Parts: sequence; structure tokens; C-alpha cells
Amino acid sequence: MSIPTWGYKPDGSAQIFDLKEGADLPEGWFDRPGPQESESDNSAELSFEEPLSEIPPKKRGRPPRPPEDTGL
Repeated sequence: MSIPTWGYKPDGSAQIFDLKEGADLPEGWFDRPGPQESESDNSAELSFEEPLSEIPPKKRGRPPRPPEDTGL
């Protein structure tokens, strides 16, 4: 039994492959569009220059009203 399966290249091209059940896409083809992460790619790791506990909280609410000009 063959299963029609989309394959995607990093350059954005796509093609349908008739794969046997349990078979993988050919080398260089991926099951999702977009950039592919490899096991050696560490770009997904985040690093912060300061701990989150040292980031000041955001101010909430309305700013104070300016003094009213009575025009006397």
C-alpha cells in the first residue's frame, strides 16, 4: 500500500511522494515546510543577560492627571 505524502525542501519547493507504509521521505526532503532544525543547531536555546527576577514589573493603570487649569 502506498500513501501520498507531501515532501518539502528548505528552498520552499514541494512534491508529493507515494511512500510505502513506514517509509521515509528521500534525503533532503522534510515533512514540514520552513526552516528545518538539525540536532546540532542550538539556535532554539534562549539566553538572558539578566535573571527574570531582576526585571522590573510593568507599570499598570492610567497615568496621573495633569493639574486642572482654572483660568481665573
